[in-house]
Amino acid sequence: MSPFPFLSLLNWAKTQGRHSLPWRAYFHLSIKDLGYHIWLSEILLQQTQVERVIGYYDHILEHFPTIESLANASYEEFFPYYQGLGYYSRARNMLETAKIVTEEYGGIFPNNADELIKLPGVGPYTAAAIRAFVYDEPLLSFDTNLEKIFSRYYHGNRFRKLTQKEKTLLEKDFRDTGISGREMNAAFMDFGSMVSLNIKPSDDNKWKKNTKDYPLSDCLWLKTHGTLEIREKKKKTVFPTKDASIIVVLHENHRIYYSSTEGEYQSFLLPPTENDIRHAIQDFFRSKFNLELSVRPIHDKYFENDRPFVVCNAQVQKGDTLFAKYRKENGFFVENT
Repeated sequence: MSPFPFLSLLNWAKTQGRHSLPWRAYFHLSIKDLGYHIWLSEILLQQTQVERVIGYYDHILEHFPTIESLANASYEEFFPYYQGLGYYSRARNMLETAKIVTEEYGGIFPNNADELIKLPGVGPYTAAAIRAFVYDEPLLSFDTNLEKIFSRYYHGNRFRKLTQKEKTLLEKDFRDTGISGREMNAAFMDFGSMVSLNIKPSDDNKWKKNTKDYPLSDCLWLKTHGTLEIREKKKKTVFPTKDASIIVVLHENHRIYYSSTEGEYQSFLLPPTENDIRHAIQDFFRSKFNLELSVRPIHDKYFENDRPFVVCNAQVQKGDTLFAKYRKENGFFVENT
């Protein structure tokens, strides 16, 4: 396995990278404030595009400028500044993590992977990102985007998964370069977002236009014009979503399940809609029960007696519920008393 050209990518990022991103303002902050800013950005960026996150990031920092101010906020106080980003369990995890870091670590995120992963909403990638961006540790924050870059470079195919041995060698090679973990991980993020494109092998014009200044000249994907990524397309069966009845599983972090009837657990059943299903669910519960819901994308689709159904999970964000409550035990719903 030949050495990866970390320095070439870093030099590209110094002139082409996204230096104006608000969470890239490292130098005037203390470790405490930097940890808060980096954690906040990394959590908001989970499953959410950069362009959407910037406004929320600035708005949240304006009203909760320190981790202590966020730790002292109630969900009702915080929710208006988060509303619209989706993944509402993420918002609750943010408040819980802010409290833990404030109370147990004096407001400073620890530089220890095991301790970071214990925090709600922090996984291995986010833990590595915090250590790299806050403490400048020589780490690679492996996620699917970073793995895609390496897979294309060595194998010409972003769908080819790296082995653990390959990852270990890459991490060792990077440590040996002495390059800043902070700068390198930022470079990978920018490269993955701006340059590591999906181009059809037959589109010569796009290859010429978009890879003219490609910083990884020995990348196998570049040399083969993406031909190693061609996959056989699977035939799709069209599900009649607009004709499907809507089953809503209303729950609280999958610990408490709300029933539409008493005496036996029943999910909520809504008629088919021509409109957006998630909005239709929100409108129904808002008008009928005065509840504000967060609704996840369709979880399942199936037919029963030739009748189509879709299933969506939802959680109450505002309002009082008077529904019967159940919990799951050994796969069965049991009334929560």
